[in-house]
Formats: sequence, C-alpha cells, structure tokens
Amino acid sequence: MELTKGVWLTWEKQRRNKGMSDALGWELHEILCEGGCVQRYITSFLRTVKILLRNKPEFVAAQNPSLLLALVVVLLKFLFGYVSIIDAHNAGVFPLEGRSKILCAISKIIQLLADVTVVTNKELANVVVKNGGRAFVLPDRLPEVPRGIYPFSFEAKFNFAFVCSFNPDEPFNEVVEAVKRLPDDICVYVTGRYPKGISRDELPKNLVLLGFIPDNDYWSLISSVDAIIVLTTRENCLVCGAYEGVALNKPMVLSDTSIMREYFSAGVEYAFPTADAVKEAILTVIEKKEKLQREVSDLKCRLGERWDSMITDFKSYLTSIPERS
Repeated sequence: MELTKGVWLTWEKQRRNKGMSDALGWELHEILCEGGCVQRYITSFLRTVKILLRNKPEFVAAQNPSLLLALVVVLLKFLFGYVSIIDAHNAGVFPLEGRSKILCAISKIIQLLADVTVVTNKELANVVVKNGGRAFVLPDRLPEVPRGIYPFSFEAKFNFAFVCSFNPDEPFNEVVEAVKRLPDDICVYVTGRYPKGISRDELPKNLVLLGFIPDNDYWSLISSVDAIIVLTTRENCLVCGAYEGVALNKPMVLSDTSIMREYFSAGVEYAFPTADAVKEAILTVIEKKEKLQREVSDLKCRLGERWDSMITDFKSYLTSIPERS
C-alpha cells in the first residue's frame, strides 16, 4: 500500500484536521452540510461515499466526532478495502461526556473495528486499548500563524483572551467570577458563540463577549493580547487554544491537570476551575509575563521537534498496518 493514497474526512471544521492531513500529504475533505439533522447526515453520507468512489484511497482517516462518520468509515472499509484511521477527540472516546450508554457502546465498536485510533495522550490511548482497539498517540501539530492579521484595539492596560466554546467542560461562570475580583485595568475578551441565556448586563464591564468572530479576527485578537486563557474540567484533554498560544509565543492560563502540565510544561500558570484560582493565575501571568514569554518560546521549539519525530513514527506505523492485519 502507498501512503500517498490517503484522504482525510471530517464533517466539521477543526484546525487539527488541516495540520494532520498536510503532514501526511493527504487531501482534506471538509464535508460541511446545512439543513436539518436527518438531511445533513444523509447528504454528508452520500458525499463521503462519492469521495471514496472517486479517490479509491488506500488509507482513510476520519475525525470522531462525528460518531456517525467514524462508524461509516470503519464499516465501509470492508467494502472498499482501505486502512481505516479514526482521529478520536475526547468527545469521540467519551460521547456526551460518557453519559450515554448507547453512544459509548457505538464508540467502543468503532475503536474495535478501526485499524488504528489516533488520540492526543496516553490516558485516552489506554481507554482505547482497554476497549479492544489499537491506539497511537499524536497531539496536535502547532498551527501556522496566518498572514494578514492586524493589531487588535484595546482600552485596558492588560488584556487576556479566554478561548471558549461554551461547552459543559469549560468553566465559564468561574471565569466570570474571577474577572469580577480583578482590577478594572485588566480586561478579558471571550471568544465563541455564547448561549442566548447569558445576559451581558450581569457581566462585569471588564469581561467582553465577542461571540463568534471570523478566523482572521480571531488570530488578530489572540496575537494582540498579553496572554491566553483556555480551561477545561476534563482530566485527559489537551485544548486547541493552548497549541495556538504556543504558536504565538503567548503566556497562558491552563487547567491544572497532569496532562496539561506534562505537555504544556513551560510559559504557563495552571489553575483549578475556581474563581480564586483563575484570578490568582491571571495576576501571576501579569507579574511574570516576560519570563513566561521566554519559556513558551523555548517550549515552541521543543514541541515542534517532538511532533516532527512523532509524525515520522506514525507514518511508519501506518505502512506496517496491512502486514499486521
């Protein structure tokens, strides 16, 4: 089998897909359909099959979530004869945070049938192996900073970007409480489409909800702030915003978990998801900003070299799969 004959499929837009597909030299197919749930799934499925028929790939990688896309890819391999690679995010390994027995059972079937499940850390890999699957650990590639970004305009003395999707694992309310306890010359800008139930009038003046902003505006924001905040209550999650922070040499406030400390090991103040902890981390970042910037710059070099080595190992692993299957 030729490693060059591969495609990367996703039913949603996510930065990791581009970094991975580019490194493998595979065409990225972002199948983004509109409409109701049933219509969207049917259209996405038909487009997926069309891509497989047209390209006749020997390797097919698919992002999970979507759980349905991952299931389609591991089942159609028996018809098309390709090697199936499932790039499983936390929500792919633990759908709905593990609350749905049916979805978790489907996830386990996918892990069992996939030729390999790619995850970002050893803890998730252990789960896949326990479920009878084969796992390979490969964190995100550090993203390339796009050209054409512009300086973001601020009024406060110190400015932070809180990268947030308003998912259940993100402690938004705790960050709000933390900002209430900060001086007025520290402002936190929150990215992401926020729920309608959030009232701007109840938020502190030094916390700004930006809502969804285009990619160029997003990069302009996070490249202009003093530091980036990315928090999750998940124990085994490496957050996308942290990779972006490293790419920009930005000090960060990250969740105090063993995985975060192991991978993002410098240029960071770690915080538990409480208002007091987040507040203290923000103040410490301001105090140690120059030192943290130097640390994260060194970390960027180390992570880049580490990832280059890991993707080389992954390519070797993929070419050996047909021999072991």
